[in-house]
Amino acid sequence: MLKKNKKIILDEKVDKNRKHIPLYKYSKGGKISSVIALINIFLMILTISISIVKKGNAGIYVGIIMLMILVMAAVGFVVGINSFQEENKFMRYTYIGTISNAAIWIGILGIYLIYV
Repeated sequence: MLKKNKKIILDEKVDKNRKHIPLYKYSKGGKISSVIALINIFLMILTISISIVKKGNAGIYVGIIMLMILVMAAVGFVVGINSFQEENKFMRYTYIGTISNAAIWIGILGIYLIYV
């Protein structure tokens, strides 16, 4: 009876070692979502600075860029949500990308609703 208990304990240790996740395995969708968020942040800073330099008369191109950012943020959010389904991966970039794309999307939508 003592041998069976030892075997069960050893099997549990082996299962824990098999479930170990290496540190370099981040979710692919999370990385893509984070990169999209960084691009969106850069483009937002660019459009805001252009609008400040032109003193509010930046033209339609700034509006088109902001519309593109809105669409890209929605795409980044969907990619981030879908990357939660990847198993045995770290989700740091998934959380970062999903939350930042959602914040960008809500921010642009809020700006639109305030000024229209």
